[in-house]
Amino acid sequence: MLERGNGREEEREQQAAEETSASMEKEEAEEAKADSLDDRDSLRKVLEEERIAAEESRKLAQEYLESLKRLKADFENFRKREMAYRQNFVQSSNRELILKLLSPLDDLEKALQEKNKQDVDSSFLNGVDLIYRKLLLLLKNEGVTPIKAVGEKFDPEFHEALMTVSLPDHEDYEVVEEIRRGYRYNDEVLRPSQVKVNRISEEQLA
Repeated sequence: MLERGNGREEEREQQAAEETSASMEKEEAEEAKADSLDDRDSLRKVLEEERIAAEESRKLAQEYLESLKRLKADFENFRKREMAYRQNFVQSSNRELILKLLSPLDDLEKALQEKNKQDVDSSFLNGVDLIYRKLLLLLKNEGVTPIKAVGEKFDPEFHEALMTVSLPDHEDYEVVEEIRRGYRYNDEVLRPSQVKVNRISEEQLA
């Protein structure tokens, strides 16, 4: 009887041990599961923080890029304005100098036109003609060209009418004489030509 009782006691102890072991394993499993869930939550939180940080970095980089683009555009506009200012300044300065040179050029032209009216030494006239041609060439190299006048249709943009005549053998509004030569400086009218313009009356047209 004693041995049977001891055997039952051992069985109960073994069963209790097994139940305790199973309970511990279950608790450990639940703890492991809880830890795993905590790890996942922590990982999600870290990933979300990294995503937010990456998005902020991207926005900041985009702002820097836009700022750099604006700065580059502003600098390019400044450079263009500075170049335009310098070109306008140089052109304006040249224009003033060229206008001053036109007066002696007119005097040389008048001197050459008088050569057939007066008895003037030919060597002197040749010297005047040489100076005149050199001055014309200098102005041409700077972009100055004479405006066509005689034989052209009167154009108020290029011609200034000082007087009119009525000649039947010329067309109406035809420039028949150039009183003072006009010049262009590149695409700008530096000085219009002063001219004599033909006007045909209604009686002549009839």
